[in-house]
Amino acid sequence: MLWDFLCIFAPKSNQIIMKKIFILAAIALALTACGNKQPEVTTSNNLFSSLLGKSDAEVQARIDSVWTHFFTPGDISKYDADGEKCVYYEVGDSMGIIVDTGSNDVRTEGMSYGMMISVQLDKREVFDKLWRWTKAYMAYPADSPWDGYFCWQCGLDGKQIGQSNASDGEIYFVTALFLAAEKWGEPKYAADANEILHKVTSKDGKASGVYNLYDDSTRLVTFVPNEEVHWYSDPSYCLPAFLDLWAEKADAKNDFWREAAGKTRWLLEASQDSVTGLYPDYCLFDGKPYRRPNFDYNTDRYQYDAIRCAMNVGMDYYLTGQARDAQRTMMRRLLQFFKNEGFNGGQFNLDGTEPTGNYTEGMAGANAVGAFALADSDNEEDRALAREYVQRLWDVQPPTGKWRYYVGMVYFLSMLHVSGKFSL
Repeated sequence: MLWDFLCIFAPKSNQIIMKKIFILAAIALALTACGNKQPEVTTSNNLFSSLLGKSDAEVQARIDSVWTHFFTPGDISKYDADGEKCVYYEVGDSMGIIVDTGSNDVRTEGMSYGMMISVQLDKREVFDKLWRWTKAYMAYPADSPWDGYFCWQCGLDGKQIGQSNASDGEIYFVTALFLAAEKWGEPKYAADANEILHKVTSKDGKASGVYNLYDDSTRLVTFVPNEEVHWYSDPSYCLPAFLDLWAEKADAKNDFWREAAGKTRWLLEASQDSVTGLYPDYCLFDGKPYRRPNFDYNTDRYQYDAIRCAMNVGMDYYLTGQARDAQRTMMRRLLQFFKNEGFNGGQFNLDGTEPTGNYTEGMAGANAVGAFALADSDNEEDRALAREYVQRLWDVQPPTGKWRYYVGMVYFLSMLHVSGKFSL
């Protein structure tokens, strides 16, 4: 109708030109409309498909096999035997645990990772069994200054061993619970998440010796919120995409969580070495690496916790897109470092010297998630580097044996991200 109207007033000599302009304008409007669509977690976030050409069936089969590998309930009496695969063990008919097979215990890290994996893959029965055990054995009692937190380390029998929390556990618990509430339409999960948040943001600090999960002044996560170490952080606990979800779903302090998400993105950038891209295990709130005195290893090095930082940056890149330019630079330097190093070492000084250990399955996974920041680059070298890391993850087999737990859980979470099966 618009075209007919215009033709009434235009001479025939101009109608051909006007028609071309009209068609081009319509195309531009259509492209603009497509460009304004919000990103979705679909096969576009499946790097195995977009970079390697794997079919949906191939990717699903791989994820199914990894679930079977780690979550087929095992015989707890054989958990540390050579060749063992699973980390999930059932306790009676209604509970389950993720066992740290290397340290012979149960940790909030593993239980919360297990819950996150379960909700992402719609495994409600396993999710509920893990959460029941967590509440029954890991939750501190109401009369404890630690009420609202969870004991980071318990025996296989549920006896509490650790004397505090580990802050990444609460972060993953709360996020998994919010996701479960939405996925399964069960408000009780969200109520549990909000109860945790209310309690861990209402501590009186010096009076009891237990502080808030996030530092009030900096909006940054504390390593452990006790008197000794509440004043520094752990970059691998920095999960800004999760905090964005809390800002939407929590029933209080939404502005606080929104600010915390921004500060957390900043700390992931500030704590990274500007040349190698490596992260320290622990850092101060200004991003400077921190070496904890009288500890059993050097926490100012790239060590065991730090391997997760690439996963945290990569997931934030594709799930929120709020710091993409900086995160592309961050992941380019980190992934180029490991390529130049030959994928050999597992731990380093931040300048890349004094390598120890081996490049693990967990590192292959986390770094492949970091490759999200390069996969859509205009630079072919970036895309090639991303493709190499995703191929390496595809080629890695899930770990077995006594030390399978930690690297295996990071590997599994990474597989969910890179396969496009992780969403918030």
